[in-house]
Amino acid sequence: MRRTGPGPIAVVLLALASSAARSQDGQTGACLGWVRTTDGRDVQGTLAAATLKFTVAGAAREVALRDLLSLHCAAPASAFEAARIDAGLQAIAGADFKAAEAAAAELADIGLPVLTPLLRSFVDTDAHEPDPRYRLFARIVPGRADQADRALDLVRLADGGTLRGKWTPVDLRLRAADGAETTVPAAAVRRLAIRREVVERTFELQALHDCTYVGWLDTGIATTAASTLRADATGFVRLSFDEDGWATDPDGIKEPLPGKRRLQEGFRWGAVLGRVGVAGERWFAGRHVDKADAGAGRLYFAVNDNEHWQNNIGSYRVTLRATAAFDVGDAQ
Repeated sequence: MRRTGPGPIAVVLLALASSAARSQDGQTGACLGWVRTTDGRDVQGTLAAATLKFTVAGAAREVALRDLLSLHCAAPASAFEAARIDAGLQAIAGADFKAAEAAAAELADIGLPVLTPLLRSFVDTDAHEPDPRYRLFARIVPGRADQADRALDLVRLADGGTLRGKWTPVDLRLRAADGAETTVPAAAVRRLAIRREVVERTFELQALHDCTYVGWLDTGIATTAASTLRADATGFVRLSFDEDGWATDPDGIKEPLPGKRRLQEGFRWGAVLGRVGVAGERWFAGRHVDKADAGAGRLYFAVNDNEHWQNNIGSYRVTLRATAAFDVGDAQ
């Protein structure tokens, strides 16, 4: 009889390969994790553990790593972190926009220990936003997960839920792709994220708050070298209130008003731009973009504009899909 499909051995090998691939993205079996340490190091690899234990509202809770997006530890700042927090808050309050962006990104990575010094840094005045500290607060802890007890760890779950409680600390053992093993002591864990096969989200990109000279929107997604991206944007924004010549869709203004330059820093006015990392190269996203070479780092989007952003109004809705990526926070 002539065979019409793969033999039994081939079927078994295909199944094993598929299972191994899924295990690297936290869907079944061992999970690929990313640990941020209290001394600023990043460690990635396959985790030996399968679950983590917590105490939530006085009750024991066990969470499988395949059900975890990220764990953010609220333990007091290390000496390294305390120095970075002080320097970062000073940079955010300064006049150097790029330095403020870089500082906010670093403080968002440190996470929960930033909350108290950040809240104490605010001064109640009549002129509030846009102030990058407001965005930073939301990046660290979304309103749905905030609580009066700032010492509670934050757990983000794959089903969209959040927990505030205390992690039962254990050392984390990770095995890199080359077989090398690293153990991160429990006391050194600041954040743990589990790589997902696919991360999807939809968010509003505001022309006023999320433009290139006010602040790039942090998608909460960290890409890897293996990631692919797809983004679709719809909507309409106005860069000069009722002047229709300064209104556009996500592709940006194709024909500027007479006497106005065609491009702003190499891109159309009002276009949706993306970048990976605060210092990453900007790229045009527009109404649709597919990227297989974005690189590794935190993913950001913004509306392209210059320093005169005060007359912006409107928003774009962006639907984003990233593969082989980490989900470390909400889009803020």
